[in-house]
Amino acid sequence: MQPSRSGADRASGVGVIEPFWAGARRFARGAELGLLAARLGGREQVARAALPDLLAVGVPKGRAEAWLGEGEARTLGTPLTWSDPRYPPALRPVPDPPAVLCVEGDPGLLRSSAVAVVGTRTCTPYGAAVARHLGQALSARGIVVVSGLARGIDTHAHRAALRAGQTLAVLGHGLATTAPPSNRPLRRSIVEAGGAIVSAYPDDLSPARWTFPQRNAWIAGLSQAVVVVEAPLRSGALITATESAAIGREVWAVPGRLGEPSSAGCLRLLADGAQVVDDVESFADRFGSRQAELGDPVLFALRDGPTAQALAERLELPVATVLARLAALEVEGRVVRLSGHRFGLA
Repeated sequence: MQPSRSGADRASGVGVIEPFWAGARRFARGAELGLLAARLGGREQVARAALPDLLAVGVPKGRAEAWLGEGEARTLGTPLTWSDPRYPPALRPVPDPPAVLCVEGDPGLLRSSAVAVVGTRTCTPYGAAVARHLGQALSARGIVVVSGLARGIDTHAHRAALRAGQTLAVLGHGLATTAPPSNRPLRRSIVEAGGAIVSAYPDDLSPARWTFPQRNAWIAGLSQAVVVVEAPLRSGALITATESAAIGREVWAVPGRLGEPSSAGCLRLLADGAQVVDDVESFADRFGSRQAELGDPVLFALRDGPTAQALAERLELPVATVLARLAALEVEGRVVRLSGHRFGLA
């Protein structure tokens, strides 16, 4: 069972994060939460972990003691711990999943069919126009547009998505900050339109160089695919693309003009095997039709080729139920068996 006090404090409207999870947010690394779940008998048991359990899964003693010594924390958003059923299942398999997500707006949006639209802060007019076209076209087809609320491509994609639907902004800092400050009205509009702002950091944490690579990995984890609109060779958007490929998400890039620095990263991605966005409407149609197909939660969760056991854990269903559904979908020709006892979309 989820710890009783993790959630909204009804008296204050402030989210309360239990000490164990407040400590995990600061001190958990990599696969440690998954190892604890296996040791203790499931995700819902993780918050019962004591010092011997942390040591048994390889947490150094000093870090384990600091983890368990952390006090209760507060957040302006709704806290979703790694063991919370509302936590987005797509994030659990990433190499270093956030222990706690703090969400301003609709937490359910984190489980929606989504495509990330990312790129440079110093975009060209061409890049801005493509980002707006992508944001509106995807949103009009029921796809949640994910980006980072930064200047440039992110801002254009978010604003355009709001014309037709919802958008999700993943911050590289805490909820108490908006960076850049000029995007405060956009942030309010996202929440008012039924979208969401999400952070895995303490509310008072300011933007820092080290936070954005993590943020970019989480953007990738929350999305079916990442499309890079414009990016120089040294760009956070390329980190997002790399993380996407590493966890089996699709990577797309918009071709740009030869010799244009803001297109150099996209051209490199295309040379390395990324798929090309050569028509925005066709690209959006591809994900719009897939979104309709993936209304079936089993089909949606198959996008990264899990085993039946992993799929059952992700959907929080009995393995027998998942196997029966997979067998039916296989007969229909919509699911195929992959190597390693995994399943994928036909």
